Amino acid sequence: MILAASVKNKVILEFPNKAMIYRLERRAGNDGEWLVLTADGFVEDAEGIIPLPVSASYLDATVQTGLYQYRARVLENLASAYDHSAWARCGETGPVGYTFENYEIPEGTWGEILTADDLRVTYMWGIDFRASNGQPYTDEQIRFFIKSAVEQIERELKITIKKTRIMCEPDRRGLRQGMDYDTEESYYTYKRERVQRNGMIKTRQRPVRSVSRLDLLSRNEKVTSLLNAYTLDKNKGLIKFFNRPPKTSDSLRAVETAIYPYGAEVRDNNLFYAIDYVAGYENSDHVPADLRDVVGKVAAVSLLNNVGRGLMSGFSSSSLSMDGVSESFSSTQSATSAYYGADIKEYKDDIANYIAANKLKFGHVVLGCL
Repeated sequence: MILAASVKNKVILEFPNKAMIYRLERRAGNDGEWLVLTADGFVEDAEGIIPLPVSASYLDATVQTGLYQYRARVLENLASAYDHSAWARCGETGPVGYTFENYEIPEGTWGEILTADDLRVTYMWGIDFRASNGQPYTDEQIRFFIKSAVEQIERELKITIKKTRIMCEPDRRGLRQGMDYDTEESYYTYKRERVQRNGMIKTRQRPVRSVSRLDLLSRNEKVTSLLNAYTLDKNKGLIKFFNRPPKTSDSLRAVETAIYPYGAEVRDNNLFYAIDYVAGYENSDHVPADLRDVVGKVAAVSLLNNVGRGLMSGFSSSSLSMDGVSESFSSTQSATSAYYGADIKEYKDDIANYIAANKLKFGHVVLGCL
């Protein structure tokens, strides 16, 4: 991904591979046309234009006030895929984010569940982001806490938020991480009793967008594809079958080969499901508003702790007296209470209530017996 950092009316670009020579393009706003960088600046793409080669980094000093996005591909390879940047905000513009209803997903990216402006202006409205020594809190630091909050909510609710391509043992199939898939999973164990009772498979990640491979495998070869005989509960990640499960009497050559000469009692140990699927939300626009809100509150709790410590060290009160004039100051902060302790408690209560109320929305009730 191209890194783009704006400084007023200049944008500094860093390319993913410093050894490559790139063709650079730029557009202004989500509806803007892609312009190609040439010796005469950014111009419309047309037959006969000569792109200006760029590598390693580039300084764009021709931007005006507004939002800009960049993309680049290898100059000598017209079939190469584009690398994209996030939005670069230039000049004097207002806050951008979902809470301002003006965020647009940059082309070629999943988007941001919340922007730095959402945290800075909405969730921490009225709070100064500059420490007592004058050091500012940067957007990059805020984005770190947003990313951390997303991962924390994913663990708490046992869900996947960002769109993720999941494949079964991709190394054996010659697939490349980042190009063909995002993460890998092992096989799902076949249990005859469970299939007969429930007729379903619970995926390890949810919600599920789609399933592209659903094979019942033996130790030696593929048994059968079940893609034409299933339905999907996307929210809970449940794959349900229309057809009946295999019976012991079924004459499946691969199954019999796998269990020979041990007998039918080891049948389950040699059968597996191989599943490729896509989990998470298609892009950041599809994330439910209440889920986005709780991610913002989790990030805000971490930010309130850090920003509060930067604004004021841990003390509860102070007083000053001179020539009959006295001044005193008391705060809610102490050695064990943060400066924004009341706000932090309120946010934490909201987070706990949301998780308790929504845990089963994406998960399952687990029952057991002895």
